[in-house]
Amino acid sequence: MESSPDIPPNPEDSLESLEPDRAFLALTTRQRDWLMTVAYLHLEQHKPDRACVLLRLVYRAFPEDSEVQRCLALAELLAGFPVAAARAATRAFKQSDGPLRVPVGLVFAKALWEQGKHEAARDFLASLLTDERR
Repeated sequence: MESSPDIPPNPEDSLESLEPDRAFLALTTRQRDWLMTVAYLHLEQHKPDRACVLLRLVYRAFPEDSEVQRCLALAELLAGFPVAAARAATRAFKQSDGPLRVPVGLVFAKALWEQGKHEAARDFLASLLTDERR
């Protein structure tokens, strides 16, 4: 599969812009699961801004967790932050395999479209669907 297009960094809407001397956020897996459940509920209730807050916190504690990345990408997209959504979807897409690649790819393509990168979105979507058929 072709790699996703690179998204230029935008410090205003990325997690990397958080102050470097902030204390590491330590959560247990049980706390992670609870926050993920609450975030899912916020998404179901059409409150993506609230879900983003929770998911950004969970992401800080579990940056390699692909489920967190997938959910964060969707929440960022629904909240109107397509650059952050594309960045999270890129991370999630790289870790996804099998049936999860298509939904993550769709979030990524929609994030590109929302940024006005229509040709890149079409190209990525076409390659995603072509590779999925193989």
